[in-house]
Amino acid sequence: MTEGNRLPVVSVITISYRDAPGLRATIDSVRAQKYPHIEHIVIDGGSGDLVERYLQSQGHLRYWQSEQDGGRYDAMNQGAGQSSGDILWWLHSGDSFADSGTVATVAIELSKNGTRSTADRWGYGKVVRRLDGASLGEWGYMPFDRVGFALGIRPIPHQAAFIGRDVVTALGGYDTTFGLAADQLFMLRAALFAEPDVVPVVLTDFDASGVGSVRPQKEHFADVRRSWDLIGYYPYGGRARSRVMSAWVEWTARTKATIRHISGLVRVELPRRRSDR
Repeated sequence: MTEGNRLPVVSVITISYRDAPGLRATIDSVRAQKYPHIEHIVIDGGSGDLVERYLQSQGHLRYWQSEQDGGRYDAMNQGAGQSSGDILWWLHSGDSFADSGTVATVAIELSKNGTRSTADRWGYGKVVRRLDGASLGEWGYMPFDRVGFALGIRPIPHQAAFIGRDVVTALGGYDTTFGLAADQLFMLRAALFAEPDVVPVVLTDFDASGVGSVRPQKEHFADVRRSWDLIGYYPYGGRARSRVMSAWVEWTARTKATIRHISGLVRVELPRRRSDR
């Protein structure tokens, strides 16, 4: 719901490092939004004079910095610390909103429920994954399935997730010691805090070339199980049973991936029949 008939302020937080073209594309995407209550914060890891001069020229930014930080999740936490919005939305360098009405779509959706503040809600939509400009299709599992998410088989696209300020405050931000999967750890904690609002449309275009998008499945599932122990939540009630189920899910996923890989290697074009003339 709007706060006292006030439309919620959306803080878009962009982290960047040595990606000037991607940073420009993301800033242009945010600036193109028609929603009137957006503040944009850019945390750059110290990409050099060219990027710093570019950021200086962007007078619409609420805050920016270009200096060394402690990595992506430290930068994301710094961005949250500089924000003042009711809703926080991390849109990394190279990612962009699906169209100029995306933020308005989410703000209107969150304003439909008159019994809860937007600041204590969170949710997500879909993304279109892109690699070298080519679309890999839509991605985003709906409806939300807490067990599937906790198992690591129905992940939430972080680029299409919007988090209320009170949720971020309650969770204490991102764990800077957890590693690449700290975004999924954060959203699992959010899912235990409150059920997400699901917006069943594409909200962002996501650059799928990042290191977090091409991780080995073994590492992915190891982080899934590590997050359970850290939080003390197990999707099947107990640690032992949940780990057995996780091992089965991992084996199934890795087997399917191996079969797809082998199929791709052995697929050959059948010889065409010569026409008899």
